[in-house]
Amino acid sequence: MSAVRNISLLSTDSMPVRSYDRRGLAITAIGGMLFTLDVPLLRLAAGDPWTMIFARGICLAFAISLWWYFYRRASGAQAPFINGWPGIAVAVTNTLANIMFIAAVTKTTAANLVFILALNPVFCTILSWFFLREVVPRTVWLCILMAMMGVAVIGWDGLSTGTYIGDLLAAGVALCTAIGLTIVRRSGRNVVPSLAVGSMVSAFIAYWFITADTSSLTVEGWGWIALNGLLVVPLASGLIAIGPKYIPAAEVAMFFLLDTVFTPFWIWMIFGELPTQRAFTGGLIIFLSLMLLAAWRYKTSKVTGTEAALPPHPV
Repeated sequence: MSAVRNISLLSTDSMPVRSYDRRGLAITAIGGMLFTLDVPLLRLAAGDPWTMIFARGICLAFAISLWWYFYRRASGAQAPFINGWPGIAVAVTNTLANIMFIAAVTKTTAANLVFILALNPVFCTILSWFFLREVVPRTVWLCILMAMMGVAVIGWDGLSTGTYIGDLLAAGVALCTAIGLTIVRRSGRNVVPSLAVGSMVSAFIAYWFITADTSSLTVEGWGWIALNGLLVVPLASGLIAIGPKYIPAAEVAMFFLLDTVFTPFWIWMIFGELPTQRAFTGGLIIFLSLMLLAAWRYKTSKVTGTEAALPPHPV
């Protein structure tokens, strides 16, 4: 769940919505479910943070660059690989998000991680209100207040269970991703290749922190990382990107909520890890706030006859 998930957002801004099609539901549902495998695959790799940052960064950079190559050839697009200052800014935020994401995976529970990462739309709304002067309705402010209450409960739990560092890192990932998406929204430029740059830079930084004493990624671990970075995350991003061609963006957005439900479930099935009662309560508050926000956006898009903006998802 790193910032690379924004491929699905940064590449669909101008897609027209076609007639309602059940294929859209199937495609988007598969993409959303694939995203729920992100954290479990990283946990299965069971490596030290720096080695996993390096391995995943290389895989993601390769996958995104390959996609960009074929996209340019098929579409004849002439946009540069680094698209001006927005491209540079997104590369920086993506680098930070990648590093903090892997570190958070190893320092907090999976439930806490996905609950806090779900705050990304909240941070985006606040940044858009403050920097872009966008009007935020009262219903959205209510959702933001509810989400912050949920985070406060999780943070309180983290202080007693020792996961607060990972919780803070997860919040940093959500914030960095929101900053990048706000920049994209302001500039309107295609900056997908910047995610490849961010992944490569994070791998380069991690390389210098890997030592013989700290490196612990086995051959099997490399396999899980490759499955994550070369197949699962890129494929999920591509399917989510196709979804808005067939169904309203507001409906596509609701499939991102699958992550907050199924990721903790997979982690419980594989590792037997359960969230604490307070963390579950906080996560439930966040989940309900996002459900309320998604329902409001969906209703608004139906009433006005326009497409609700696809809320951003981390990495």
